[in-house]
Amino acid sequence: MILARIQETASRHPDEIAIRMKAGEQYRQYTYRDLMRGISSSARELLEQDINRGDRVALLSENRPEWMIGYLAVVSLGAVIVPLDAQLTEEEVSILLAGSEAKAVLVSAACSHKLPQGAPLRVISFDKSDGLSFSAMLKAHANAVLPPAPAPGELAAIIYTSGTTGDPKGVMLSHGNLASNCASLIKLDLIDHRDNLLCLLPLHHSYPSMACMLYPLSLGAAVTILNSLKGPDLLACMQETGVTVMLGVPQLFAGLRRAIFDEIRKKPAALRSLVELLLTLNGLLRKSVHINIGKTVFAQAHSKFGPRFRFFASGGARLEPDVHTDMSSLGFTIIEGYGLTETSPVNSFNPLSKQKAGSIGIALPGVEVKIENPDAHGQGELVVRGPNVMLGYYKKPRETAEVLRDGWFHTGDLGYRDREGYFFITGRSKEMIVLSTGKKIFPEELEKFYKKTPSIKEFCLVQGDRGLEAAVVPDFEYLRKMNLSNSRETISSELEDLARELPPYKRIMGLRIFKDSLPATRLGKLKRSAVRDMYLRGGEGAEQKVHEEDAGLFEDAVGKKFLSCLEQFSTKKKIRPEDNLELDLGLDSLSRVELVVSLEKNFGISLPDSFGSEVFTVKDAVFGIRKLLTEGAVRSDGQVRLSWSEILGQEPSDDARESVRLEAGVLGNTAKYALKALVTIIMKLYGGLTARGLENLPVKGPFIIAPNHLSLADAPAILAALPWDIATQTFSLGHVKFFSGPITSRMGKLAQVIPVDMDARLYSALQLSAYALRSGKVLLVFPEGSRSRDGGIKEFKKGVGIIAKELNIPLIPVAIQGTYEMMPTGRKFPRPGRVRVSFGRPLYPGDRDYDGIVKTLYEEVVKLM
Repeated sequence: MILARIQETASRHPDEIAIRMKAGEQYRQYTYRDLMRGISSSARELLEQDINRGDRVALLSENRPEWMIGYLAVVSLGAVIVPLDAQLTEEEVSILLAGSEAKAVLVSAACSHKLPQGAPLRVISFDKSDGLSFSAMLKAHANAVLPPAPAPGELAAIIYTSGTTGDPKGVMLSHGNLASNCASLIKLDLIDHRDNLLCLLPLHHSYPSMACMLYPLSLGAAVTILNSLKGPDLLACMQETGVTVMLGVPQLFAGLRRAIFDEIRKKPAALRSLVELLLTLNGLLRKSVHINIGKTVFAQAHSKFGPRFRFFASGGARLEPDVHTDMSSLGFTIIEGYGLTETSPVNSFNPLSKQKAGSIGIALPGVEVKIENPDAHGQGELVVRGPNVMLGYYKKPRETAEVLRDGWFHTGDLGYRDREGYFFITGRSKEMIVLSTGKKIFPEELEKFYKKTPSIKEFCLVQGDRGLEAAVVPDFEYLRKMNLSNSRETISSELEDLARELPPYKRIMGLRIFKDSLPATRLGKLKRSAVRDMYLRGGEGAEQKVHEEDAGLFEDAVGKKFLSCLEQFSTKKKIRPEDNLELDLGLDSLSRVELVVSLEKNFGISLPDSFGSEVFTVKDAVFGIRKLLTEGAVRSDGQVRLSWSEILGQEPSDDARESVRLEAGVLGNTAKYALKALVTIIMKLYGGLTARGLENLPVKGPFIIAPNHLSLADAPAILAALPWDIATQTFSLGHVKFFSGPITSRMGKLAQVIPVDMDARLYSALQLSAYALRSGKVLLVFPEGSRSRDGGIKEFKKGVGIIAKELNIPLIPVAIQGTYEMMPTGRKFPRPGRVRVSFGRPLYPGDRDYDGIVKTLYEEVVKLM
């Protein structure tokens, strides 16, 4: 039944290319005549090898022409194909082979080692000559004909939706299921025999096996297989073979869009503005009058995909609406479908003539889709009915009964239908997060919002003890370009800034940073349960293998000396070249400065202040030092920075001193008094500010005020609580991103803010702080480094202890209460509250080390609360 249409097409186009694959510099090609001869011959040989109707035949291989021919040969004789993921482990392969009761397996050389030893399996090899050779089977019966077609209700395939060892489900698809879905796609009139489809996705999934094999071969189109996702390989293949349609997953199209827009951002400002105008114009034209000028005005981008290219097709996961919109504005056509393995797989598709970004389209011909039990907003579960719905889960009657009810397949996807019949998915019912407050969160929707943050590459919401938490993989390339080495602080700050637009229950209350990709399927869907397990373990896992080219990194003199320096700052026993200085070795911004000092001392070189922010891994740092040594970075004066005492004792540069004016003059002092008065009035009116312990403050500087940090209102609360003569002599540390503009930098000088860049110029900020204190000023420092996300108090960083110890000046512990409620993260304007600022007795460094100072300081602040 499945083969009937392919056989008919082959008779009309026997010499047209059916399948091709690039192997080295050449393409292996099969015409439709070759295809049908191969299917007929190998099917006949399978029968002679005692593979009969109903027998299970597994297929374990990377994508290749033999994969398609083997699949079609098995189903043509009425046997049941069991496609397996080539990336499964040996244990997973063994479980699925036994569970499916496979009698034989078609396997490639690359996967043959995964087969269980001694299993009663007939092994048919795509590559080797030992055992049964598939290449020999293709030629064994030159005049063979296809056996009689199986009945529509007969089982054709068992496709496992999960490769885990826990509870894999085998979806049973009949010949009628597959044939009906193929027929529905043909009615859409998307392609014909002149098309050439590029197959990039692993064929063991139902989406590519239908869209890149059964569907195009039924129409006489060509299929080009490419086992590489590298940009140059992909574009070269499209040019060489004349690809007209490329099928992929959202992750692939997001990458293409990012690459195109990265090139646009490199253009001069005037040209960039023109491009943005043209993008907007083409987007409006396509949406309103269906005119596409993008192929002309953005011809350079289109030319890379070849002269015959027509459109992209996305499936396997939800395509972000902004990816669809941007690609459409560029003049590309990208259509999105929706389906599941259980529905053979496609249920709905966006019509070529009228698409909607973010929608999964309308139901396929012959398929019914509806929203079951919609709520007041029209949202409910998507259910499907039609000849494409599976027979059930193999040997799992209970699980089958849970999803197949009254003829409808319950997808588990939640969504709604608009007035024009287009469906939209909002999330998975099983993935919906229900908070302790009863609030419901659809993670995909909120993840998309948070992924606007440029420093984030991957993001997954997790339900934690405090509410919503997040597993995050940083975009290290972006951080490197921006000279941002502290990924945790950067991402946390950006997420907090974004959250201002959201209600409190949708804000991130905790996060963990991971350097490796989050668990996902081959089609890019997050494995949420696996992410949650990884999150709860805190990222613990097997040690990474050292790349062969990095194996000797620590063997030469530079590597050995660097390792001896680094070991002083990390508790990790075995340091590896790929270790991230922050995430694996625990180096914060201060530790990086200390490492730079140690490296200068041991190598006798002068490192730039930004060195600590320009390297992310151990390998980066070693290569950077080697380069500096080669370029002759040895200090001519023989002096190096040896200690914190010497670092803080050095005078800041003229430019740095200019950013902080110790003496403001008459006009400046008048402005400072006016600012103090304004802030005091606001804090009294809105915050009901009260202060206690003012008698503990020294009469004059130098000393450090060290409070907990709850809110953006904290610094104004301290300023308002301080006596006038101390307030006007108080300088505070503020992040450079808030005080680097032409206006904000002037405001920062007025407010006596010392701008701090925790990544690139922390060294300079510390020197400026010491400079102000040596001049008898007062320094306001928040030892936590960033605001609290939940109103609690976080661990204190040792920077404040370093300054106090080396300058031998007292610390004033301060407890702030009420500002979190007055102006929590995300709120732009304060609301009425009750703020209290409590000043403790001076804490002198004495004989304590840096860590001891901040530990005692932390304890004193907690006592005051």
